[in-house]
Amino acid sequence: MAPSPTRKASQPPAPARPRAHPVAHRRLPAALFGARLAARTAPRGAREIEQAPRTGSIDQVARHKRALLVTFRRDGTPVPTPVWAAHAGAHLYVRSERDAGKLKRLRNDPRLLVAPCTVRGRPLGAPFEARARMLAREEEPLAEAALVARYGLGRELFERTVDVLRIDMCFLEITPGPWAQPASGGAGSADR
Repeated sequence: MAPSPTRKASQPPAPARPRAHPVAHRRLPAALFGARLAARTAPRGAREIEQAPRTGSIDQVARHKRALLVTFRRDGTPVPTPVWAAHAGAHLYVRSERDAGKLKRLRNDPRLLVAPCTVRGRPLGAPFEARARMLAREEEPLAEAALVARYGLGRELFERTVDVLRIDMCFLEITPGPWAQPASGGAGSADR
């Protein structure tokens, strides 16, 4: 396929946030401390959501300001994280620090639970099963457009701060759907 006449073949696609010039592995100041504190002070419902019936839907999450992402450690321990999420098509989109704990957990196991929640992470509805993947650079503009349309000025002020600090960010695409059942008797069948 021939390259587009407006862009040279070796030139990378335009970034979703043109003013962002991230430095690899740079995180928000006190990000690790804040994440650990949030995990220890998470509301009771956020820590127990794994046992809730998985009857939620992407439409329920789209009606609320925040979504609770529940990722899993290697030992199967659920870790809830409230995030801004925007619905576009059949997916939810989230922007996060590339080195955040939830991304490390998703690299090991792309399965997660998603539910609507409050700013502190108290669930406001039932969760649903989903899978997440990090978007390639050329896919990021769709995710950014969905988040801009959903959150407006408040998010834009936060994101400009992130851009100025040159924080290494990425986008996640969350696709609802039941998790595949692990093969019985295999070494990984008990893993989460």
